[in-house]
Amino acid sequence: MKLVIDASVGVKTILQEHNSSKALQLGDDFRHGIHQLFAPDLYFLEIGNVLVIAARNGKIPAKDLTLFYGDLIRHQPIICPSTSLFPRAFQIASQFCVSIYDATYLALSEEEGCPLLTADSKLVNAAPGFSFLSLDDL
Repeated sequence: MKLVIDASVGVKTILQEHNSSKALQLGDDFRHGIHQLFAPDLYFLEIGNVLVIAARNGKIPAKDLTLFYGDLIRHQPIICPSTSLFPRAFQIASQFCVSIYDATYLALSEEEGCPLLTADSKLVNAAPGFSFLSLDDL
């Protein structure tokens, strides 16, 4: 299966959350060639931000941030440059009142012709007409 994944899914491979086991299995399947997973280059920035906030809030030890980020880099999806996605992402963000970050994932999903796998129900509700999947769908 070909999918674009967003940071809400990627973070589940690092931090223990609802459906983390499904996110980890998806990553294993990707590494074994079962799935093709894509994400824009901002994927790392978003997950990095989540990790820094988690450390700041005491959810993970700050001394382990480098280890967590190392796990992210080792298990990354196929990364696509966001620069070429920006014109369409800007249109999507304007039309659907979503962040430019979320719109970039949607633009990539359009470009790749595949669903966006997300755990962000607000995004799903805000952007009707786009193809979405959740980890529960897998």
